Amino acid sequence: MAENVVVGAGLAGMVAAINLAREGREVLVLERESRVGGSPLYHPSPEGTPIDLPRLAEYTGIDISGAVARFKAGSVVVYGEKVTVDMDAISSVVIERGPRSTSLDSYLYELAVKEGVKFEFNHPVISNDDTVKLPPDTIIATGLYFEGFDALRVPYLTSFHFVTRRKVPDEEANHVTVYHGQFTSDYAYTCSVNGIQFAHVFQRRPIGKDTLHAFTEQVFVSEGIEFDGWEQFTFPVPAASINNPRLFAGDKILAGTLAGCMESYMFFGMLGALVSGKIAAMAVSDKARAYQEFKLATSAFKGAYLMKKMGNITPHWLHRLMLLQGIPRLSEYPALADVVKRAIPGWRNCERAGA
Repeated sequence: MAENVVVGAGLAGMVAAINLAREGREVLVLERESRVGGSPLYHPSPEGTPIDLPRLAEYTGIDISGAVARFKAGSVVVYGEKVTVDMDAISSVVIERGPRSTSLDSYLYELAVKEGVKFEFNHPVISNDDTVKLPPDTIIATGLYFEGFDALRVPYLTSFHFVTRRKVPDEEANHVTVYHGQFTSDYAYTCSVNGIQFAHVFQRRPIGKDTLHAFTEQVFVSEGIEFDGWEQFTFPVPAASINNPRLFAGDKILAGTLAGCMESYMFFGMLGALVSGKIAAMAVSDKARAYQEFKLATSAFKGAYLMKKMGNITPHWLHRLMLLQGIPRLSEYPALADVVKRAIPGWRNCERAGA
């Protein structure tokens, strides 16, 4: 049997590799870094996201509950006003990404190795020529790297980021605070898990020092935390076109961020990566079925894309009012929480799997 190739040892790539290996296929994963865990610019990092763990396990065949934690507390600071969020209402969990043994990346890597998946590290696939040489039905899941988007001519926006992290005691773990304000046209947050506290501010246009200063000042006022040692970088996001999601590029199969399985308003992408890994593996043997599953996974993309476009022209006073009115009602009105969850790529696939 010919070897199946997967490019990228991120969440989507490893879920795809595990599922292919379980079908009895020989699988080789090519990874540009020297280990799993993504870019050292961004990881290790705690990330919060809505995930229905039992339904995700049913859909993908992979139970990740051993590598995630429940939030102890969540809040949103809306233009300086702090509002408590019921994280259970939107099924949110906190996940560590990166190379440490406590990360989801390491958890999936160990599982993939047990299933017989082979890995080749320090093997970048960074140009169109590189991808053309790969065999048909290669799964490409290169994540937040510009080269993958450029090589396959997938449209993207450049996003601008400041991040930093610090060690915290275990009792301070599993918290998230999201910040909305005039200092960023997107949002910022602090998040902690497994002894790491992470701070991140970003937007879809260049960030100045005044933005970073305003965020750090707000974090100190709201949480009493002082951060320093900031790192600055950019990466691509699949939000340049309302038609960004795509499963195929010629005879190659796309997965994860590159496929557009990232929610285009808040940039939630972990559930989409995990689900799209399963779909990409499915596409190797059943493209028609995989395409239908992909359409379902990304069915809310256009709505979120248009909502963000509207948000960009919404005055700050109205944005503030909408958030202050809507956030506290997530626990009161399950239908409202469902709208939030179903906007995330992959949620509807898992929902249907558990029906």
